[in-house]
Amino acid sequence: MTKPIRIFAMMAGTALVLAASQSGGVAQDDKFKLGMAVGGNPCCEWMKAQGDVARALAEQRGWDYLELSNNDDAATALKNAGIFIQEGAGAVIEFNGQPSSNPALAARFGTADVPVITYDISQDGFYFVGIDNLAAGLAGGEALGNIVKAKWNCEPDLVISAEGAAAGIVNTWRTGGMRDGLKKVCPDIPEEKWVSFESQGQATVGLPAARDLLAAHPDAKKMAVVGLNDGGVLAAINAAEQLGRADEIIGWGQDGAFITGDNVNPHLAGSVFYFLEGYAVYAIRDVVDAIAAGNPPLVKDDAGDPASRVEPCPVSAEEAAKVPDMPERVKLLLEAPAGTTAYELFCPTA
Repeated sequence: MTKPIRIFAMMAGTALVLAASQSGGVAQDDKFKLGMAVGGNPCCEWMKAQGDVARALAEQRGWDYLELSNNDDAATALKNAGIFIQEGAGAVIEFNGQPSSNPALAARFGTADVPVITYDISQDGFYFVGIDNLAAGLAGGEALGNIVKAKWNCEPDLVISAEGAAAGIVNTWRTGGMRDGLKKVCPDIPEEKWVSFESQGQATVGLPAARDLLAAHPDAKKMAVVGLNDGGVLAAINAAEQLGRADEIIGWGQDGAFITGDNVNPHLAGSVFYFLEGYAVYAIRDVVDAIAAGNPPLVKDDAGDPASRVEPCPVSAEEAAKVPDMPERVKLLLEAPAGTTAYELFCPTA
């Protein structure tokens, strides 16, 4: 009887190994695993920093951590979802700059019963963690409006919007909110003075379209620029510089990505800091800790009533000069007491 018993034991052991492999290895040590899908666009150092902060916070908690890059590509984001599921992630944080793929991501993660936290771009069934996009837009637009009123008596030649249509409602709230904030200060700017171009949120991508827009308005000098983010606003500013028409252009950005450091464009008068690198503090403190403890919170997927709200921090270029650059902010954030946000540490207008 010894031989059959030995064979049965070997078969049972093989089955256990296969089961552990198929469940992503959770059965091996029962450690919680956090997945992080970073945006992967080379335009922005904050995308890498989001992963750096998430990794450090996961390691502090003794969790396993798996990071993949979405490469700013919808197909890659879907492929990564499959890997997170296969590897047994207990929760996944998503920054997906191609929100058209979010419904497919939600279906894939939902079938596998993996909870997902989404940054800044809402999706039904995903915990929303991010900026109050409308409040951020209104704050930035009002700040720029005060400059337009003081410099030009609310009589600009153009108000240029750098759109990012793929971001959907985020673009509506941020870019549209900036227009509304500016109109609050300067309500009588004629409708024909408001023009837009598609920037996709990137200075280099939006540059040709911005040049075309300026070429279509050859007499415009006093130009105010709003947009989805700093990169989009800089597309219009850079185009004006290339065409020798930047003497009186003024921009106010969103996200704060290009308002610190040694090379801030002098025509970027301010921005609204989101401190994007620090979003993992909110996501882990307010959502993932509870999931890891086996007590997942109620899913709040509405950007108007989020799982965790990031406060916007509008700053002028002068105020931003006092804020540490991103690598230093990451260092200080990770040295701060648990749960401390970058807004609390660095916003000069808080």
